[in-house]
Amino acid sequence: MSYISPFIDPAQYISKLNNLSSEGIAIDDWVARIVREAADLSGRYASDFPIVSEINTSLDQFSTRWTKPLLDSRDAASALSGWLLRFEQVYLDMINMIETEQDAKDVATEFNAYLDGGYPSKQYNLNAVPGPKNAFEEIEGLVTQDSQHIISVLEAADWKQGVEELKETLPQVQNGVKQVRNALEDYATKISARAT
Repeated sequence: MSYISPFIDPAQYISKLNNLSSEGIAIDDWVARIVREAADLSGRYASDFPIVSEINTSLDQFSTRWTKPLLDSRDAASALSGWLLRFEQVYLDMINMIETEQDAKDVATEFNAYLDGGYPSKQYNLNAVPGPKNAFEEIEGLVTQDSQHIISVLEAADWKQGVEELKETLPQVQNGVKQVRNALEDYATKISARAT
């Protein structure tokens, strides 16, 4: 078998998620600081220069517009983590139960149904935060890629040999999925703790 699951070495996806959470936190800290400074500026000078209060209003509006997509990215990361949990602990685990050709067909059907269920990140409007959106879609794409490979192995004439090869790498793949899932949970936790 020449296929190698991208989950065998997930370091680049974990690194990307870690960087995105750090960037989101840095931006959130900056927005919070600027909003505080604008409120202070408005409080000090608005009586003599009323136009200064417009800065405060504009920044409050921006803060609200910023926080919503940031929190949506947190929710999408949590949803994607749950989706990966099912992939890891339910669907990938089914490979270990395959003993007959009918089992192989049934598991292929289950993987197709899993993919037909849609992607969790699509439930959220992430257009204002394309970094997380692209990272989440990339991870969903990896699951699709792995699932389609598994389906093709299970539907092949030499399915028995293919299943044995899948079983050999299964622990590594599941571990990689778990690592990506943990990085998504970390992203969600960090963003949740810091978002204004």
